[in-house]
Amino acid sequence: MSAPRILTARSAAWKALNLCTVSKHDTAEVLSRLLGRTDRPAQATDIVFGVIRHRGTIDHILKKCSSLDSDRVKPSQWNLLRISVYELVYASKTADYAILNEAVQLARQTGSKKGAGFINAVLRNVQRAIEDRQSLLDAKHLRRTVPQTPESGCLFNDNLLPDPAKEVIPYFSVAFSIPQPLIAEWLKAFGTERTKAICFASNRSPSIILQPNMLWTTVADLAEKLQEEGVLNECLNDMIRIRGTGRINTGCAYLDGLFFIQDATAANAIKTLLPKSDWTVLDMCAAPGGKCMASAIRMRDKGVILASDVDAKRLAKVRENAKRMRLQSIEIVPQSRLEQTVRKLKRLDAIVLDVPCSNTGVLARRVEARWRWKPESVESLRTIQQGLLRQAARLARPKTKILYSTCSIQPEENSGQIRAFLSQHNRFTLLTEQLTLPSLKTPDAFDHDGGYAAVLQLK
Repeated sequence: MSAPRILTARSAAWKALNLCTVSKHDTAEVLSRLLGRTDRPAQATDIVFGVIRHRGTIDHILKKCSSLDSDRVKPSQWNLLRISVYELVYASKTADYAILNEAVQLARQTGSKKGAGFINAVLRNVQRAIEDRQSLLDAKHLRRTVPQTPESGCLFNDNLLPDPAKEVIPYFSVAFSIPQPLIAEWLKAFGTERTKAICFASNRSPSIILQPNMLWTTVADLAEKLQEEGVLNECLNDMIRIRGTGRINTGCAYLDGLFFIQDATAANAIKTLLPKSDWTVLDMCAAPGGKCMASAIRMRDKGVILASDVDAKRLAKVRENAKRMRLQSIEIVPQSRLEQTVRKLKRLDAIVLDVPCSNTGVLARRVEARWRWKPESVESLRTIQQGLLRQAARLARPKTKILYSTCSIQPEENSGQIRAFLSQHNRFTLLTEQLTLPSLKTPDAFDHDGGYAAVLQLK
């Protein structure tokens, strides 16, 4: 049997997009099966995730520039158009002739000269509609400019976007490819300027952040070892950001358990709890284990951490990660034995409750989440969150702390839940809470996701 043909980055991206439905599939999982067949996996990944993040804006551009409706075009052809428009608008360093030429070649490979001609004609229309693929984001030309960064955008010849002065919700929705009801909630909760910052952060290509296993290494030593393995990186405080080539999950540093991957916002939740080395901690929603590992390292791998989760398959990942990280304090507890195991404990110092949520703080990282967000689904999640809080309250003992955390920035999933819980459980007190909005990289911090953390304590 001959070896599979090497795919170009665009060809691999096209195959992945044709296999994915954002309401059903995990795009990263589908894409991972194709990355071994291309010599440019980073470019393929950028294209796929970029197309999904910016899908609403891309489709708007296609309809405006070609008077097309996606319902009248073959899904595979529409995905090929999306790839090319994504690169024309958001990848200004890539030559436009290279983008258009390969799109036509890929269309021709399907055996349809007519299809190739159609792709070429549509993309030529888009190309002609663009005045400058990377221009300063000028307040005078907001309707003509698709934002790329807070400083730059793709400038079109004519007005393309809704008027931000008169139609603020439609403008944000089209410009940043985020559903209008979600934009409306953000504007109400955070105001215009913070909503704009959230939108830019939600459309970034998120960094991979490593948390060193401080039981076995230091930040400096790990950074040096990664460099030796070909993984370019930079350090800030106690974290490392990957900024270049190299497969981080195949090198010795990874296999020896010297780090785990966790965004700064998720890591800060455990820092808020401040677990001590002699504590007994219960993590009720532990999979895949990030907060368990962060807790174990902070506790110097002493004490006890009980890890449980409703998903048995994902709970197995906690065991795998704990073994790789050489952590002895983490014990796996199946959901069916959770309550009886807790009742036998001599002490219970903390309960970690990282609840299922709408993921609105991690839209950059979980690329399908924005297209799955619906107000009614948030209501269903709130019911689950309330149930988990009540279960934690039943398991708590005097002085037990409960860390409630989400990767959402919606008030109704965060402070709203805590206020409602406290109104019905007056024996608990709120020690601290923190909402973190997603952010681009700044001189003082790596780019990071959004999320919420609150620490409660039973009196």
